[in-house]
Amino acid sequence: MGVSDNFFPRVRTSHYSRSLGCVNQRYAAARDSAEGDNGLAAPRPPALLRAFPSLYFGWVVTAGASLLAFVVVGVGFYCLAVLFDALCREHGWPATDVALATSLFFITSGVSGAFVGRGVDRYGPRVFFIPGALLMGGALVWIGKLDALWQLNVAYVLLAVGYSMAGAVPNGALITRWFVARRALAMSVSQTGVSLGGIVLVPMTTAVIIEQGVGVATLWLAALVIATTVIATLFLIRSSPDSVGQPTDGLSEPTPVPRELFDQQQRLWTTSELLVTRAFWIAVLAFSGILLCQVATAMHQLAMLREFMDPSTAALAVSATATGSIVARLVVGRFADRWNKRRLGSVLILAQAVALSLFAGSRQPWVMFVASLLFGATIGNIFMLQSLIAGEMFGMRSFGKAFGMLQLLTQMASGLGPYLLSLLVEGLGGYQQGLLPLVGLALVSSAVLSRLRPPPQSGGSPAVAAR
Repeated sequence: MGVSDNFFPRVRTSHYSRSLGCVNQRYAAARDSAEGDNGLAAPRPPALLRAFPSLYFGWVVTAGASLLAFVVVGVGFYCLAVLFDALCREHGWPATDVALATSLFFITSGVSGAFVGRGVDRYGPRVFFIPGALLMGGALVWIGKLDALWQLNVAYVLLAVGYSMAGAVPNGALITRWFVARRALAMSVSQTGVSLGGIVLVPMTTAVIIEQGVGVATLWLAALVIATTVIATLFLIRSSPDSVGQPTDGLSEPTPVPRELFDQQQRLWTTSELLVTRAFWIAVLAFSGILLCQVATAMHQLAMLREFMDPSTAALAVSATATGSIVARLVVGRFADRWNKRRLGSVLILAQAVALSLFAGSRQPWVMFVASLLFGATIGNIFMLQSLIAGEMFGMRSFGKAFGMLQLLTQMASGLGPYLLSLLVEGLGGYQQGLLPLVGLALVSSAVLSRLRPPPQSGGSPAVAAR
């Protein structure tokens, strides 16, 4: 029997059962035998936990995950748009060629993310953060010293591999392991770092590029990524609650989640099962479409705004996008554990279609700031919902594999976005015309996501989604 049609139903006290305490224990035992912290877990509780024994260390991990998102995604997503514009101007390279390298970045991060996901399920997420940051740092230093366009493609591939090792897949797996009942809240807090990265790093990077050039900007970005990741990983991050002897969600009483949802969290999915599951492919199609629109617009946003704004004002508008993202994510994250995520996602995608329409329909600065805020309010939550839906559909134990596969396919599609929008802008005569097809694609993506239903529980045929 499948999960109820209220996609990931809200939790009620009438669903509680004392037997859920045994479910939590069985999962911890199974995870101990199947996974681990790969030797990185401290042999005794971390210093903070020794100082504050009643503290649930999951919130410390969430703060660490937010720091990682600040530097890794702040640089690998928001600052990529700054580099897009700067590389075109500093080297005189055509926008389509730089956009192609940007698309290669997103496609490569999707492909490598699938392999990272499998490793996360086996070794835990913590082992990937520092190597990923070192690879990102090396690639950023190289980007600052480029003298040929082909080098940009290679550097972006290396940057993408490091980004996938330190970014969404291991970060999402981290929160998924530590939280069940309060997962959306924890995810929204951890992803706040993404938005802060946009608010802080975009104007700072823009200012450094204007004053001292791309080389200096990428050097300090590399140092920031490496230093922050090392500190957060060593002192704030542990791969799972059992590595510090605590239960999931930090609840000594049975976790207030229905038994059927705990069974979903424990299920081990094979790749072949994922690939014949209708719910998986509906998620792939819906998120591929909207992320193509999202990534294309985000990577071109600064260049588009600079057509009629000075650099500082345009950078401020991009920061407004990050501001909208952080505020909306915290609001939605506060309640998303109790909301129907399928419907919430469809509404957010429709709101992004409105934002794209505003970008396409006006050149008034105040309208662009409103569009940037609305765009930001949707992009942060859509990214978050992708990992939340993957976690709730396919569980903790297979999150890395499932989310890695989802990222592989959606990133390959969304990676085409920057290059596709460049072609549309050239072919149709400007950003106003070029954005209109993306509005249509966003509307289609919303309709597709509305068809999403959770997969059947173990024992049913995975080829048929729950009706």
